[in-house]
Amino acid sequence: MKHSILRITGLSLATALIATSAIAQSPVDIGLHHNGTMLEVHVRPQSDFNGIFSSLVYTIKWDSNSGASLGDVTQEQPSSQYIPTAKSGDTHQVGTTNYQVFAGFGMAPMSSASAQWVAGEDYVIAKIPVTGNADFELINDSWTGEVVNNASYYVALGGANRTGIIYKSLATADEDGVTILPNPSNGQFTFSFSNNEAMDVTIELVNTLGQTVMSEEVRALNGPYRKDVDLTSASSGLYYLKIKRGEDTTTHKVVIR
Repeated sequence: MKHSILRITGLSLATALIATSAIAQSPVDIGLHHNGTMLEVHVRPQSDFNGIFSSLVYTIKWDSNSGASLGDVTQEQPSSQYIPTAKSGDTHQVGTTNYQVFAGFGMAPMSSASAQWVAGEDYVIAKIPVTGNADFELINDSWTGEVVNNASYYVALGGANRTGIIYKSLATADEDGVTILPNPSNGQFTFSFSNNEAMDVTIELVNTLGQTVMSEEVRALNGPYRKDVDLTSASSGLYYLKIKRGEDTTTHKVVIR
């Protein structure tokens, strides 16, 4: 009888420790990046973690008129072991917008795959091949929020909701390595990119009313470009960073809180 009591007590203690670990874990943010002909889904934990990545849901949308499409998810180890991910159903067309939902479920601790998250680091958990050209967006909107769709960004660690923010939502076909960090921010952020050949560059940051908040022109830029921005006096909300290189223009969302 004593042995039975000890076993039950030990099981209760283990369960309590797992629950405590899940409670202590901070949220996990997500971002969408373009890399050649692939979209990359990155997660960025806010604290160290090597437990069970229980579940993941995210949705990507794009213009149905673009003719672009998304292939099946590919994953590398160890992410393929601790959070196998795939499309959740077919592409949904709503008006002129395509939505594709993705979902993943994990059963074993990340440590069993020799994986360990470090706070603030980016981890590629999925790659999605792209056919055609379009601006793809990792999105939470009215469609994903509908109960029947249940497709807004969601993360559970150890069975507990640890959903963070979408820190990078827009991945354009011609993204070419544009980074904006941090995003969202308090108005202080840095953006950078690189040109492989000399070309004139026009940079413009506009608000949702189309008003220019910041602009700059760089002649014959060849190589890396980096700019620190301070908009702490600007109103919080959504802004668009437009970068024109030669004849090509890319647009990136900037969120100020």
